[in-house]
Amino acid sequence: MKNRIFLIILTLLITTIFSVNTYTYTVKSGDSLELIAYKHNIPLSLIVDYNPELAYKKYIYPGQKIKIPEEPVFIYTVKSGDNLSYIAKSMFTDLNLLIKYNHITNPEKIYVGQKLLIPYNYLGLSYNKKVTVSWPVWGELTSPYGWRIHPIYHEKRFHSGIDIALSEGLPIFSSITGKVVEVKKDKGYGIYVKIKAGKHYYIFAHMSRADVVPGIIVKKGELIGRVGSTGISTGPHVHFEVRTLDEKSVNPMIFLPGMKFAHVEIDKNYMGGE
Repeated sequence: MKNRIFLIILTLLITTIFSVNTYTYTVKSGDSLELIAYKHNIPLSLIVDYNPELAYKKYIYPGQKIKIPEEPVFIYTVKSGDNLSYIAKSMFTDLNLLIKYNHITNPEKIYVGQKLLIPYNYLGLSYNKKVTVSWPVWGELTSPYGWRIHPIYHEKRFHSGIDIALSEGLPIFSSITGKVVEVKKDKGYGIYVKIKAGKHYYIFAHMSRADVVPGIIVKKGELIGRVGSTGISTGPHVHFEVRTLDEKSVNPMIFLPGMKFAHVEIDKNYMGGE
């Protein structure tokens, strides 16, 4: 009994220490999410991450309550099979930063359910913005574009994108700079975001949550959602799809660089020094 009480207290202490304080903002007349983000110096995508229902709202209204983090920090919950190196790589950030910011004394010992904090500005530090279209996540390519035996229906069907598997809750980054034209929940695609850039649409599907709203411009490498398994899915992954403006699918691999070009070298100067 005493051990159980001790574990409960320890869990509460850990949750309190490794969390981000928030406060409630009441929407005023004339407010928009962009204006609220600017006034509070918190990225819009992070505000939506803390208030996932906002992704599907066309408008906000006076009197509406919005949770605002006191500091721009992304929170990730460790999943089975994760290790710090994998998490850092998937966040396109620096492993040492992850260790230092979370006061981790033994990088080999993290546990399922542990909360890891990462300052928003350090998400995507190694994200490759030099190519025209970048990888939205760093994971395992589990299903290519083209005809396949559907993993659920077990019949031959055309796969209009590529599937990239990785742990649920990890960040999804915009592969391009463009305008968000759709954020929806669909029976097949689950939660998805559709971005228009140039002569193509880019779709990111099966999210656990979307972190953008329709109508905004997102930059390449910006957070747009989290990995999930919503819709018709066999496990956490991102279905990444490219379409022409007349809605014809195109093989995304034509646009993407090789996976080894997903990352670029991180400038270590951000760590500071004497």
